[in-house]
Amino acid sequence: MATIIPKKDKSGNTRSYKIMVCVGRDEQYKQIWRTCTIPRPEGLTPKKEEKEVKRLADEWEERQKKEFSIDQAKTSKDKITFKEFVANRWWKDHVLDGEHTPSTISFFKYMSADLVEYFGEKKLRQIDAEAVKRYVKYLNTEAMTKTGKPYGATTRQHHFSTLRNIMEYARRFRYIDEDPCQDLTQKEKPHRDKKTIDFLEPSQAVAFLKCLEDEPLFWKCLINVLITTGLRRGEVAALQWGDIDSEKLQLSITRNVTIDNKSESGLFIGKTKTGESRIVPISDRINTLLSDFKAAQAGKYNVDDMPDDSFIFCNETDPLRPIRPDSVTKHIRKFVRANQLPDVSPHDLRHTAASLALESGADLKQIQELLGHKDPSTTMKFYAGVTEEAKRRTIDGIESLLNGAKQK
Repeated sequence: MATIIPKKDKSGNTRSYKIMVCVGRDEQYKQIWRTCTIPRPEGLTPKKEEKEVKRLADEWEERQKKEFSIDQAKTSKDKITFKEFVANRWWKDHVLDGEHTPSTISFFKYMSADLVEYFGEKKLRQIDAEAVKRYVKYLNTEAMTKTGKPYGATTRQHHFSTLRNIMEYARRFRYIDEDPCQDLTQKEKPHRDKKTIDFLEPSQAVAFLKCLEDEPLFWKCLINVLITTGLRRGEVAALQWGDIDSEKLQLSITRNVTIDNKSESGLFIGKTKTGESRIVPISDRINTLLSDFKAAQAGKYNVDDMPDDSFIFCNETDPLRPIRPDSVTKHIRKFVRANQLPDVSPHDLRHTAASLALESGADLKQIQELLGHKDPSTTMKFYAGVTEEAKRRTIDGIESLLNGAKQK
């Protein structure tokens, strides 16, 4: 509360009022005062004058404290170090916001530790584009792994993307004016060599499915779902029997399974990668496969029907626990080697589904919805993997249109 001191003239009459207010404390915890003088209101009774002076004092006090708070916040943001911001702002408020999976949290923890070590106590606002460029140079020429090897292209890119995540968060909350990472040209930023997307061409996919006929029903069903729907391996692992609509021939994709070695089960079941659910159609063949597998599972666990909340591709002994996503990768690796098939991963089968969809005439939007991509540019990468046959059909189509136009 403001202190109000009447200021009198030589005759003892009040001419003005001095107002004092403590707006806060400095770094040594000493009080910081603000003062002002207001003239005595004229033509008021003593009680009304007292009330008016208090009103003016209260308004002035509120303005002073607000201005001081803004100045302090700005000063605090100017002084904050990279290390302090990462630990007390970005980590607590962003990484641990309940939206990130345990694997993402572990990734950020590992990457940010190196960044904090490099930038140390440097003020956040002092990290400009030149400082970022020097960091990229460090990644390219000096940074070493614990085994003494230079960082690979992927590791360099991961470190840079984490720095960009930190600085963009700092920009959004006004700790810095601009994200310095954005000032680097594309060539100056760490990048991996473009890798050709691996997928099975239609004839290879047919051979792949033929080999699946000799697989146990569990794997025959799981891999068929992968190659025809384009689901991520974690999304397949997270499927529950209640997600199937046999009448509409569709799957509801609402969750994803990731590895979490710190949990008791070793797994984390959360939202899909984009955080959004989607509906994926299935064929009569896949629906029949799933129905046969469900009956087999019910027989295995000696129940009339599998509960909706039990996992389709579950742990060997517990239908309420999903299979580990890395188990899917391991089995497919063994499967392709045993059958002398192209060396594809679960993600390559996802690419295959996109390619087959493209071959069948699907457009960019349809493939984006099938794969659950939030950004259309991600889907565009699959178009780079169009087969030579599809390219040839495109050229033939252009020629056909041109020839038709000529004849007119």
